[in-house]
Amino acid sequence: MMTHLTLIVPFSVPPGAGDDGRDDVVPGALLRQLELPALGKLLTRAAPGPRERHDDPFLRSLPQERWLAGKAGLDPIRVPLAPYMRLADHGGTVPATSDGQSWTCLQPVHIHAARDHLVLMPPAQLGIRQQEATALRAAIDELLLESGIALESPCPQRWYLPEAAFGPLEATTPLRAAGRNIDIWMQAGARARDWRRLQNEIQMTWYDHRVNQAREAAGEAPVNSVWLYGGGALQPVPRLADTVLSNDPFLSGLALAGGSRVLPVPAGLAGATGVEGTVLAMLDSATEAHIAEDWGLWLDRMHGLDADWFAPALEALVAGQVGAITLVLGGENHFAEFTVRRADLRKFWRGMGPRGDWRALLSDLAYAA
Repeated sequence: MMTHLTLIVPFSVPPGAGDDGRDDVVPGALLRQLELPALGKLLTRAAPGPRERHDDPFLRSLPQERWLAGKAGLDPIRVPLAPYMRLADHGGTVPATSDGQSWTCLQPVHIHAARDHLVLMPPAQLGIRQQEATALRAAIDELLLESGIALESPCPQRWYLPEAAFGPLEATTPLRAAGRNIDIWMQAGARARDWRRLQNEIQMTWYDHRVNQAREAAGEAPVNSVWLYGGGALQPVPRLADTVLSNDPFLSGLALAGGSRVLPVPAGLAGATGVEGTVLAMLDSATEAHIAEDWGLWLDRMHGLDADWFAPALEALVAGQVGAITLVLGGENHFAEFTVRRADLRKFWRGMGPRGDWRALLSDLAYAA
């Protein structure tokens, strides 16, 4: 039996009016088109938990990253993503010689020019292959050697270097900056200029690289830049759950550091049959559609989550196969936590009045401040 199921659902909240200059047309239309009966019942019967309230639209981390950092006892403002992603990318074991060292993530990315600004593509869309990463890494080895930087490349998508190479920088999670004018999201700090110099040199080295020539010939975006972020040191963290279902490297690294069993996210809750105890899952299938403002796809993904995850979870709660469900819903800038137990489902009065309007709950979260 699952004693407690926690579902983290990033970008599950429509944008709030006024976000990035939006009016209220898009949020209102999306709310009207959402059909989430299972999530709606869970939300309207749940007891509200911790909720993020702030009025800063330029936090450099994502809401789910701050929620996880808070649960793990880490800094929720400057979230140390890199050391835990590195742990996950190394398969749960890192060289003993690196104990206590701070790390930062160097991520190969694609940046393209819009009409009057530069835009960062969501890194997962690049689909960098291992042979491409190997060739691009080899092309910058001399630059790194001249700068005295020892670079690790445990996987094609994420590389790592000691944070001391440029010192602590204010840096932004790539997905936070993706799809936007990157000017305000660029790295800042005492040695940001040194970092920018190396970034420019890498961009020039890769500009006409054979890997990018082949990618462009195949109609693929070139890997034309790098993004530095997530600096920090690996610290002991508590066990977040007995089992963590995650394709997210930060969550996977936190889980490994805390001693959880880590499994890939199945297509739906039915794929987690036999998993017992406390379970935490990251359901991020709506993320890229939200960032790209592809609202038709976003609606499809949210409806899919309701069918594949929320409805089976509700059924399991009714049947006594799950003891409690916690939902961690995130928008662009805030998160909110809701917990529902089997006994809460009988509290029909919670579904009456303003409390019973789950669309209003989502709308309120989008505007939370």
